[in-house]
Amino acid sequence: MDVFNHSHITRILFIKLLFIGLFMPASAVAMTCDSVKITYRLHGQTRRFNTSFCRQADGSVVMSWDIVRNLKTWHGSYTMSPEAVGRGSSLSFLMPEDGNHVTLPPGETFAILSRLSLGELIKTGETTLNNLRWTRTSAPDDKTVTAVNRPSGATISVLNDTTFPLIISMQGNPLEINWTAHIIDNTPRTTRRLIAEEPGRSGGIYYAYPFTTDEMPPLPDGYEVSFLSHYGRHGSRWLNRTWEYTEAMAAMDSAANAGGLTPLGRDVRERLRIIVDQAEGNGGALSPLGERQHRQIAERMFRRFPTLFTDTARHIESYSSTTPRCIISMAAFNERLKELNPSLSIRRHASPGDMRFISYSNPEMKAVNNSSAPWWNDLEAWRDSVLEPGRLMAALFTDPAGISRPVRMMWLLHDIAVDTQDVEPGVELLDIFTSDELYHLWSCLNYKMYYLHANNPATGAPGPRSAASLLRHFTVDIDSAVMGLRTDRSVTLRFGHDTALMRLMALMNIEGADASVGSPSDIDGRWTDFLLTPMGANLQVVLLTSRRGDEPLILLRHNERTASLPLQALPGGYYRWSDVRRLWTANADKAEPITQ
Repeated sequence: MDVFNHSHITRILFIKLLFIGLFMPASAVAMTCDSVKITYRLHGQTRRFNTSFCRQADGSVVMSWDIVRNLKTWHGSYTMSPEAVGRGSSLSFLMPEDGNHVTLPPGETFAILSRLSLGELIKTGETTLNNLRWTRTSAPDDKTVTAVNRPSGATISVLNDTTFPLIISMQGNPLEINWTAHIIDNTPRTTRRLIAEEPGRSGGIYYAYPFTTDEMPPLPDGYEVSFLSHYGRHGSRWLNRTWEYTEAMAAMDSAANAGGLTPLGRDVRERLRIIVDQAEGNGGALSPLGERQHRQIAERMFRRFPTLFTDTARHIESYSSTTPRCIISMAAFNERLKELNPSLSIRRHASPGDMRFISYSNPEMKAVNNSSAPWWNDLEAWRDSVLEPGRLMAALFTDPAGISRPVRMMWLLHDIAVDTQDVEPGVELLDIFTSDELYHLWSCLNYKMYYLHANNPATGAPGPRSAASLLRHFTVDIDSAVMGLRTDRSVTLRFGHDTALMRLMALMNIEGADASVGSPSDIDGRWTDFLLTPMGANLQVVLLTSRRGDEPLILLRHNERTASLPLQALPGGYYRWSDVRRLWTANADKAEPITQ
């Protein structure tokens, strides 16, 4: 017998929601709201929802939800009646659809049991949900009540609290809908917690561009936006190192041929096969998501700064790295601007000569990044001391001791897993890792990027010094606009790589990018790659001028948020261009001279 009746099956897409303290007496508070994180699996798909459950004064509960899909926030809500919250005997599995605000029938709840159903499980050991019998398998005084529908073998776990009967999980669902619920508390959002909330962040520089809103403080009185100078990392892409796909797949195939995969291992192998097949021939290539990211950033720029993109605007100069994914990112960005205003004049460049500022590495940087450099051995030794692959290997392989390089296997699977957010293959792999494993994997990736490209005292910071030519390109660009020497241009766009942007922001002294620390254990919280240069990361230096002749101002926008410098800021986060110019010129001059 199916777990759910057939009238519900046709409406099912998923469930897995949670909430806190929604069942306080109505007289105690007019409305109580709590936030939760929801993760569910449906036929191998994983989706994570942000939700807020609010108990209304009349005893009803409104569950609001949102999820970011294709860089757009989808949202909706479900309202549960007081009768359902108190005595309901049906769980709703109505699929959430963007913009739908649904009032459920009087007997239905969503992701929670009614007080009556939980009370029956505790007192009698049985309850009826959706006309099916569920039998308690835990002790009545356990903190979590577990119950099984014996014909199907499906199990549910519910908090043993009649004021908070949260369905924590469902497992073994014959409809292949399984979910877990994680309460979001009010503790500080540490890096570990940020990764637990969104596992994709564990990929560091592979984190897909997460920003969907555009923030900017009000313009100072008498000022207007007159120029913008930009650098954007290419959008989401496939892994550069195509051998990672084939090596991981070969290891899984070898184990499968020897009958050495667990049930989870066999499932992971099938998911991996889908990813590997799609990756063939796409190493390092921009994905469709990467194009959409740049189109959407371009549109937000266009609408945020309309005076720079009018019919009478000066032309736009657009530079790109010679790498194809950067060129296509530039094309997507420019194409969207032209769609919004066909009259725009955009001149495009992708010249090897421009690489001297778009993405330059000085000789010291090349030496540090050489695979034969001694520090790589130190990195691998530290990585091996931090990562514990035993649990994952045992979960995937019947003989985990037979995996000769378990840390490497763990690393390969994680690299492929974090890239799924960028290429949308239709399956995910991040769910095979625990939160602790994801945090430690991230810490190794983060340390590697910091060591190579940030203000690392151990190397003498050749990465930021490599950005001197790029910083000069920005400074001269803005200076020319300030002095009226570049009246033919309203916007300068540059498209390149995460490493160049990391180095540039460090040399600029942008807060969060210029940290200088020693031990790997000291980096967490001071330098965070997924906040600095996710896929599609960008820096916008906005020039404001006054018709009254007041001193020009600039605003720094990093990933479409206001960024800070170690200078005295004016209200709103604006800086005097003279102060910024002095800082950036001094920093570039101190860096290794670079032939222009």
